[in-house]
Amino acid sequence: MGPAKPNQSDARARLHEAALRVVVRDRPDASVRAIAKEAGLSEGALYRHYSSREELLGAVFAEQVEPMIAHKEALVAMRAPIEDRLREWVRSTYDRFDRDPDGFAYVFLTPHNLPEKYLKYAGRQSGLLIELFRQGREEGKLRDLPVELAASMFVGLLLGVPERIKHGVMPGPSLMYTDEVAGAIWRCLAVNTDTPAPGADV
Repeated sequence: MGPAKPNQSDARARLHEAALRVVVRDRPDASVRAIAKEAGLSEGALYRHYSSREELLGAVFAEQVEPMIAHKEALVAMRAPIEDRLREWVRSTYDRFDRDPDGFAYVFLTPHNLPEKYLKYAGRQSGLLIELFRQGREEGKLRDLPVELAASMFVGLLLGVPERIKHGVMPGPSLMYTDEVAGAIWRCLAVNTDTPAPGADV
């Protein structure tokens, strides 16, 4: 008798893991053949679960980003000072990177061509960040900057650390940089930079 065929959930999990490994570590334009080979499955097995390479990669993107979105939604809904919530955004982002660098890199550091059904996931975290900025302005704590400028400043400071760790030019874990990065973001965005930055000793 030959080896048992993987069940549907096992095959999907293997395809998702293989897609992450191949796309993040090797090449963003990895072929169906390369992904199936990495998963130890045939191309036909891949097509039994997904109509195309893009459909598979979209499903992997959604699987990775959904827990991040859920946490950020809870963060935006919290009744807590804006500086504490901005720090938690940084901390949770770095915690995710440290626990799953390939999944993180797939979401944030890899170009995507998502099928339409997955586009709703692509901009959700940006929308939540903009809502957090709006709340901070209403509290009188954040500067009234154009939202795209504020988001660019925030994201540039946030993602620089994991990107450099991923490329081997900074030591990890990224969590040890949480207070420094949160403080830098605060100094860029806050109305009154004399207010203690999040995580600062007072």
